[in-house]
Amino acid sequence: MGRFFSTRRRALWALIPALALSAGMWCCAPGALAKATAPSSTRGELKHQQSNLTQRHKSIQGQLSSIRQDIEKKQERMNEATNDLKQSEKAISDSNRTLRELSEKKRSVENRLSDLAREAKIVGGHVRDAEELIGVISNAQFMNTRRHPWQNALEGGNPNDVSRLTAVLGYMSLEQHRTVERLENRQKNIEAVRRKTAATRQELVRIGRDEERNRQKLQREKTLRERAVGRLKKEITSQKERYEQLVKNEAQLSDLIANLDRRIAAEEKAEREREARRLAEEERAARAARDAKRRGERVAARSSSGKDDPRRTTNAPTVGNFGALKGRLTLPTRGQVTARFGQKRAGAASSLAWRGLLIRAPQGQNVVAAAPGTVVFSDWMRGFGNLLILDHGSNYLSVYANNETLYKQVGARVKQGETIASVGSSGGEDQPGLYFELRYKGKPFNPDGWLAR
Repeated sequence: MGRFFSTRRRALWALIPALALSAGMWCCAPGALAKATAPSSTRGELKHQQSNLTQRHKSIQGQLSSIRQDIEKKQERMNEATNDLKQSEKAISDSNRTLRELSEKKRSVENRLSDLAREAKIVGGHVRDAEELIGVISNAQFMNTRRHPWQNALEGGNPNDVSRLTAVLGYMSLEQHRTVERLENRQKNIEAVRRKTAATRQELVRIGRDEERNRQKLQREKTLRERAVGRLKKEITSQKERYEQLVKNEAQLSDLIANLDRRIAAEEKAEREREARRLAEEERAARAARDAKRRGERVAARSSSGKDDPRRTTNAPTVGNFGALKGRLTLPTRGQVTARFGQKRAGAASSLAWRGLLIRAPQGQNVVAAAPGTVVFSDWMRGFGNLLILDHGSNYLSVYANNETLYKQVGARVKQGETIASVGSSGGEDQPGLYFELRYKGKPFNPDGWLAR
């Protein structure tokens, strides 16, 4: 009898794996369940990582295309602005040259006016001298007309001298009047030239003022265009740096995705081998069960009528039925929600929008799992900092980014509300907080309707 029950116990233990696999028993020990489901879970983890990273890769490629187009447009604008600046600089050069020529002409005209003034002064002196001489001649003529020719003879002179002196004085007076007339005409000509030259100087002054105003206007335009070119240069430099960083991110993601592809292929091969071994084990277990039934049908019937393990009838949500948790997910951390799903990112290209929630919270505050799941990614990633991803089954993922500390590693199973990380500012954030996403089949969706109020 003892040998019979020993054989029966061995048969029942051989049945347990087959029963667990065929009926989906959750009553077995946690270690045994994890061991039984580890292969498919690992492959699922890898595929979820692959899907998530592929979406990220496409997003980066879209950003690269957008930035590249923006750089090209700004480069065209900078070329136009540079050409405008070139025209401004040439115009300023021409204006400065014109002002210099005007200044030289003005100086020449002023010198001419100075020469005319000196000439007019000299001619005026000659006129005064001639007029004085005419006065002297007129006085001599007057005195000579009062002298009788015979008076000169009585005094021992020649009576004809009076006539000759009168003729000479008359000739001298006529010549001086002619000289005065010529000098006065010269004065008139000098005055006419002076007025014309003065008018020319005034015109040059007016043109110079207009040209100076135009030069100042050109200088202001040049300054504005210099600023525009400088601003565009900075923007293009900044975007080129961003572009280069995204290219590095894309290369890193491509390498990671390629590595995941290799790991998935290897895992699928291993899964096929495990499946073959499992089927063989099931066949052996079925044979053992049939043998045990033949040897002790009555004992087997009594054993199989026992009560179920209470763990099999729990109402708690499991990893596989994530959809039942809609409206009951736990908010990962307490804080202020500063960005929501679909909102445009500040300062980003128009095509970029938030794909989840950004929750500002104190540094080091606990981050908890929104739902039960398995950790499929727990590492640092560029742009996300310390990143943790949970697989909830049924193609659902939750993403927790910018953490200070990651408390769980890949493969760990967590309960809803269990602490998995702490709030931080990793990944280049300037303020502490948590970035949280929900994804279905690799695509993000709005978490608002899924979180408990």
